[in-house]
Amino acid sequence: MSLEHLSDLYLERYVTGMVHDDTELKWIEDHLFACPECAERMMAIQDHMDDPDSASGETGTPDLYTGDGPLQ
Repeated sequence: MSLEHLSDLYLERYVTGMVHDDTELKWIEDHLFACPECAERMMAIQDHMDDPDSASGETGTPDLYTGDGPLQ
């Protein structure tokens, strides 16, 4: 079974409580339980959002998205 990783968009929506569909919520949570890499990325997004010194969408590009990789 191939396990694709969740996109940052899915993780951000989950962390911010924007996932309201029970089926989608279960799918995301099941994936996070089975995929330590996505769970770690989700915790990093949560930590970033909890950090009052981090950049926001209103003040600039969040540090989480800087780097050479593509935005997801």
